[in-house]
Amino acid sequence: MVLRFMKRAAAVATFALAAACAQAGTYSDLWYDPEESGWGVNVVQQAENAFITLFVYGPDRQPRWYFSSDAQISAYAGTQPIFRGTLYVAEGAPSTGPYSPGSVHAVGDIYLETLSRSRMRVFYRVDGIEYVKEVRRQTFAEPPLTGNYLGQFVLRQSRPGGAPYGTSIYNGEVLLHLDAETGAIMLRVIDHLARRCEYRGPYQVSGKLVSASGTFTCSGGDLLSGSFEIAELQGTDNGITGLLRTTGNNDLQSGRFAAVRH
Repeated sequence: MVLRFMKRAAAVATFALAAACAQAGTYSDLWYDPEESGWGVNVVQQAENAFITLFVYGPDRQPRWYFSSDAQISAYAGTQPIFRGTLYVAEGAPSTGPYSPGSVHAVGDIYLETLSRSRMRVFYRVDGIEYVKEVRRQTFAEPPLTGNYLGQFVLRQSRPGGAPYGTSIYNGEVLLHLDAETGAIMLRVIDHLARRCEYRGPYQVSGKLVSASGTFTCSGGDLLSGSFEIAELQGTDNGITGLLRTTGNNDLQSGRFAAVRH
């Protein structure tokens, strides 16, 4: 059965130490199947723990609300975590009257198998019936990332097919602009040596994550022009983080950047 298979997979998967835990990332978001409107999954992650809610339909086609308040990363498939938890249903007093304690019943279990930063497979069992669904982050608003930032870039340098030969670390002023009408991103970085790089191209939004690709030009440095990819770009009220990869002059750079709003 599906969940027994997942238990065996979790048992034999390689458990990660601190380094892998740091790569767990955050899967907090609203997840859904765009071909099946009306149901979905909410995930709120804190470190290696997640609170998961399912708003789905039961065998009688009526809405059901289940939750797992104790889901944890139990294993890693490569670098992708697998969450496992007990699934509950709750009964209580309506909010229109005085509060009185309700009851919580365990009805099954749930696994979230993360396939990428933007896709996951949901395995859950309720009263002995097993369900398997694949979901993705739901996008319903443009992330408010446009602004001015102060940040740092840490990029490993390598040649195609070769081992890294160095790391480029620099601070810079960052201007980020997302143009929703054209679907274009512009990232301008002026580093501490007054070198200027501009990255331009189309972007896509997946839930709270933004990805982009295009071309860049620089006024100085080792890579004067080439192509770039930005992945897992996300922001808060205070700043942004993301992954950057560039290719130019037969050199590659890849790593992370973070910046605070100012």
